[in-house]
Amino acid sequence: MKIVYKLIIAFVAISIFYVSLNFAASELGGEVVQLIRNDPEGSTKSIRVWIVDARDQAWIEHGDTNSFWVKRLSSEPEVSLIRGGAEIKYTAVTDIGSHEIYHDLRRAKYGIADRIIELLSFGAAHRNNCTGIPVRLDPV
Repeated sequence: MKIVYKLIIAFVAISIFYVSLNFAASELGGEVVQLIRNDPEGSTKSIRVWIVDARDQAWIEHGDTNSFWVKRLSSEPEVSLIRGGAEIKYTAVTDIGSHEIYHDLRRAKYGIADRIIELLSFGAAHRNNCTGIPVRLDPV
């Protein structure tokens, strides 16, 4: 019976460590902005995401081709980000062709945090396995 308790305690400890490390890497690993986007119920939702910049453009990656908000960008491309305490409006465009650029910029900006997230996702966040759609943000 003691072994069962030890296994349960070990499982709980590993789970807490996993969640804590994931949170620390994603929230403390670099700049995090709030994306304000529409949800299927018709309201808006604030999601925390990483952002990368190059050549006066910014990209985020949140969602895949089946995501409601990504599908909706073609008809309603305006989104807002809260960045540095200010709300900024952008025209959002799916930019599948910039997938490699996005991952290169993300690795350069977030470094070890990006590597930790990649490991914790069991490789799903790696550029070769990632199903996310880069979204280019053009200032309004």
